[in-house]
Amino acid sequence: MAKKSKAAKLAKSAGIGRDTQALDALRRLLRESATIHETHRGAILTEDDPEHVHQARVALRRMRTLIRGFGDMLSPKTQRRIGKLLKDRFKALGPLRDADVHAEALAGQPQSDKAAATAAELRQALRDDLAEDTGLSLKMQIETILHDTGTAIRGDRRQRLAQGPVGVIASRALHVAWTELLSFGADLNRLSPDDLHEFRKRAKDMRYLTEFFGTLFTEKPDHMMKRMAKMQDALGIVNDLQVMKARQHQDGMALPDDADRIEAKARQQSQKAWQKLRAEPVWWADLPA
Repeated sequence: MAKKSKAAKLAKSAGIGRDTQALDALRRLLRESATIHETHRGAILTEDDPEHVHQARVALRRMRTLIRGFGDMLSPKTQRRIGKLLKDRFKALGPLRDADVHAEALAGQPQSDKAAATAAELRQALRDDLAEDTGLSLKMQIETILHDTGTAIRGDRRQRLAQGPVGVIASRALHVAWTELLSFGADLNRLSPDDLHEFRKRAKDMRYLTEFFGTLFTEKPDHMMKRMAKMQDALGIVNDLQVMKARQHQDGMALPDDADRIEAKARQQSQKAWQKLRAEPVWWADLPA
């Protein structure tokens, strides 16, 4: 039996079924994700484990995916307000996450101490900033925005989607996310660095939406999920190395000894996975009656 992803477990803990009202489902999923984010964000203050920074960012990415996926239901103003909350927190964690990845990659190499020291400095600076933050929790800020449904969900069309079963908007969101991926074409090697980065972000949208809503449909996405995970793991390596190269130009930080070989292999793996993924059948079309 395949191991459930954190997003799938989150959807289960939130009690999401295919007949759950769409607005209720969004609130529950955002609430669960915000709680996870706040837990890891709090742990950053007292623990050096890089995983807390990583998981705090992952929780934010999942919430950003939910806002994109439910975008047809939310007013543009509401999307912007919640989107800014999530983006600001995500950006604040970015420098430390990049430094942690770089330090791990250089472990055992000549500049490992310098990389570790840089990460430690950034961790302390982030702790100082977090300690000064006395505002409302992310969960409360989001719930405050969504509480005024007259503003958050304005117009008959949005109201129909919000009051309907989540299976309807989930199918819609999955189809949009999938067709956005297909629009990048079959050959990832032909994409510019910026386009490849955008492709990677849109692939995360598809993956998280699949994890959140895969259980709502008769056809199961397990096979697609395995291929998507392989592709994203490889693309993550490519992205990490691109960030490290940028830091090398900025501050002279070294690259892993076999960086070029690692990147070439990761690009090959991501292309192979994408070719297979493109052939996967649509499984999100069996809408509730």
